[in-house]
Amino acid sequence: MKIFVIDFSRDTTLLEMCSCNGNVVEAEQKDGARAYAACREFMPDMIVVNYAVLPSHGRITAEKINQRKMTSTIPIYFVDGKEGDNSKIRSFARAITREELKRILSRE
Repeated sequence: MKIFVIDFSRDTTLLEMCSCNGNVVEAEQKDGARAYAACREFMPDMIVVNYAVLPSHGRITAEKINQRKMTSTIPIYFVDGKEGDNSKIRSFARAITREELKRILSRE
């Protein structure tokens, strides 16, 4: 499976988690505009966003990716968000825990 990770933290745990089971992972950890462009080129099967660090940046980037016609059907998962932030993404993405992400990755 191809997974694109948007993670503005320095922690690599989420990237390592997504890399399991032979998944092909690309990531952007610094710039939302680069994430937007890279996602179009990579065309992942799913997008994972670390919502714990710079939640507004991740949300805006993912929302723009979701609004683009060619990437609008890619499932987007936000991990580690606060309830107040999670409510802001319900129209275009799903908020999950790391444990839920592990289960999703093990099924694919």
